Amino acid sequence: MPPKDTPTDKAMLDAVCQTFETMAFAQVTEQSAELELEVGNESIWSSILVHDPVQGEIQMALPQALLTKIAADMFGIEQEEVNESQLQDIIAEILNTLAGLFMTSLLPDDQTYKLGLPEHGTGPLPEIETESIVWKLQIEGLALLLVAVGSGFRV
Repeated sequence: MPPKDTPTDKAMLDAVCQTFETMAFAQVTEQSAELELEVGNESIWSSILVHDPVQGEIQMALPQALLTKIAADMFGIEQEEVNESQLQDIIAEILNTLAGLFMTSLLPDDQTYKLGLPEHGTGPLPEIETESIVWKLQIEGLALLLVAVGSGFRV
């Protein structure tokens, strides 16, 4: 995946690729302009607050079918055996790892950061009322949506 124009874009794309390749053995690619994939109503989302040194939120949503496949691969079980609790655990762990890599990459080496605990839900992401950056990606032809909410991420 080619780097984008800003340090924030590069940090997020590097973090998401590293997270999904390492944890889920899945390759993340950008959506092409011709193919606008939607996460849809059958999605699972997770969000995590960033408390320091900037205030904001990182959100991620993906179709339940994609998360079920990832969870089955990570747990080494059949997709039919994956339960709701496992889906919630996996999405929270993926987002926590991704957010940590994103903040580490975005900040100077000596800068620390503080994250909240991941929250999760089903259906579309909650409405965003403030400035945000959106990344529309895909894994195996299914949509992956990432959002950094807050002006502090504009670097």
